[in-house]
Amino acid sequence: MIRSSRCNRYNRPLLGMTLLELLIVVVIIGLLATIAYPSYTRHAISSHRTVALSDISRIQLALERAYTGSYHWRGIVSGGHCLICDSDSDRFTFSIVSSATLAYTIEATAKTDLGQDRDPCFPSGVKKITLTSTNVESPSACWNR
Repeated sequence: MIRSSRCNRYNRPLLGMTLLELLIVVVIIGLLATIAYPSYTRHAISSHRTVALSDISRIQLALERAYTGSYHWRGIVSGGHCLICDSDSDRFTFSIVSSATLAYTIEATAKTDLGQDRDPCFPSGVKKITLTSTNVESPSACWNR
């Protein structure tokens, strides 16, 4: 805002902002941030879940493609880290579990480091996304969003 002052002998315009104008701008930015940040975190958590879901599908495709009478996943998942995935290792750990009734179950467990475990699709107490060899997906809220 351009201001003129009676004390200005040369009648030059004074440039600058008053403290009140600066405080109003800071308050407006603060209000926008309090509205936008929760929305941003929900979106970030949702996008990381979507990447984990695609990685679970990628693991399943790799298992089925390499099937030769039995499933071998040493080259796919090692120590909780997926070797063929795009997921951030700070968000999810991956594992493949075999049992007597199912050939395999692929699990992605949400980590607490960056708040991925606070994803609203998880029911209380369950922080895993699973896919079985018979294509049973759980929890369904995570797969359907």
